[in-house]
Amino acid sequence: MKNWKVWINGRLRDAGEAKVSVNDRGFLYGDGVFETMRSYAGTVFKIDRHLGRLFKSLKVLKIRPSYSKETIEKAVYRTLEANGLKNAYIRLTITRGGADPTAVIIVREFEGNPAAMYRSGITVKIANTRQNEYSPLTGIKSLNFLNHIIPKEKARIDGYDDAILLNTKGDIAEGSTSNVFTVKKNELITPSISCGILPGITRSVIIEIAGRMKIKVRERCISPKELLSGDEVFLTNSLVEVLPVTKIGAKRIAGGLPGEISKLLRISYQRQVIEETIWG
Repeated sequence: MKNWKVWINGRLRDAGEAKVSVNDRGFLYGDGVFETMRSYAGTVFKIDRHLGRLFKSLKVLKIRPSYSKETIEKAVYRTLEANGLKNAYIRLTITRGGADPTAVIIVREFEGNPAAMYRSGITVKIANTRQNEYSPLTGIKSLNFLNHIIPKEKARIDGYDDAILLNTKGDIAEGSTSNVFTVKKNELITPSISCGILPGITRSVIIEIAGRMKIKVRERCISPKELLSGDEVFLTNSLVEVLPVTKIGAKRIAGGLPGEISKLLRISYQRQVIEETIWG
């Protein structure tokens, strides 16, 4: 995109002119939080939940933002409009800054992922990296993201699409940028918050959808062995929505094809997106 605009500290600027100080604590120490959102037809899906999680994370880090939720929401839409985008990836970052917090909104055109990813599913490996469920950073989208980046890059080098992290107890925690679900005997199971996961926005929507469809949902610990024996496995986040996993390491899941419940939940999720963004 040429001449795209970035919202930074209350003003829209050309990307080439948008600057963050070298003394910004987000740059120096990863001292800040972020949210990744997706807009459909010009409406950001579940923006209220994303901003709620963001402000909760800021409270944990004791960062007092310079802008209210309402101001940030207006700024998101202002940035989309300035860039002429309807379907977009949105990245909102707030750091402790220097003298005052820094807030940045970046948007990019995003029409979705390749259809082949959903037809065939993706491959993942269970990483050796552990997610510390006792850390104060657990449950917030901190800029300290290397614990997730490193296993994903290692998985990519090893020929996989993504990685799944364990917690310190050896149970399944989360994907590198996603929440994990498995299906066993028509029951939907996902690691609970106490397992050291980020409470994903898409995760919460899928749990709600499953409840309306009378699919039993259980939030509890999942061992790697149980995940490998699941009838289906899929990942969720705002960008991929519901992404089937058809291979974990050398083990094929669901015969190497996306499962029926995974497909049904993806269709139901997309229907809700349409109802709330396009028709709403």
